[in-house]
Amino acid sequence: MPTRIKDGRRVLTGQILTGTYEGTENRIQLFDGLFTTGYRIVSFRIAPQLPTGSFEILSKISTEPKSVIYEWNWQDIQELAWHGWNISNSASDLFYVNIREDNMVIEDLWISAYYSGEAILVNYEIILDKYRFPSWDGAGILVENLSQAGPQ
Repeated sequence: MPTRIKDGRRVLTGQILTGTYEGTENRIQLFDGLFTTGYRIVSFRIAPQLPTGSFEILSKISTEPKSVIYEWNWQDIQELAWHGWNISNSASDLFYVNIREDNMVIEDLWISAYYSGEAILVNYEIILDKYRFPSWDGAGILVENLSQAGPQ
C-alpha cells in the first residue's frame, strides 16, 4: 500500500506551446533514481497566456509521449489527466478536468496542449504528492506507466 511522504508535495508551473494535430509533448522529469517512490497527480490546471481570448484548448498528461494530442483516450492507461479550456460544448463553465483516480508515476510525465489555430502559449499547474511503496509495487506501476500491462 503506498504511503504518502509528509513533505513530498510538488507544485509544477510553466508554459507550453500548443501543437497542432501531431503537436509537441513537453517532458517533465520526476524520476529520483528509486523504484520505491512515485508521484500522484492531485490537481491539473491550464489557462492560455491571454485568458481573455476565445481559445478552445485541450491538454493532457501522460507517462509517455502521444502521437495524437487532440484526442483523449480514457482507456489508455498512459493517459492520466485531461483538461479542456473554453470548450463550447461543455456543460459547466466551459472547463473540464478529469484526473485518473488511480494514477501513479515513477519516471516522467509528458504534458501536451492542442489549439486548432496558430500556436499559443498555455500556462499549466500540476500539483503532485510523493508516495513510498515496496519495490514489487514499484515494478508493477512502472510496467503500467510504460503501457506493458496487457490488452486494454
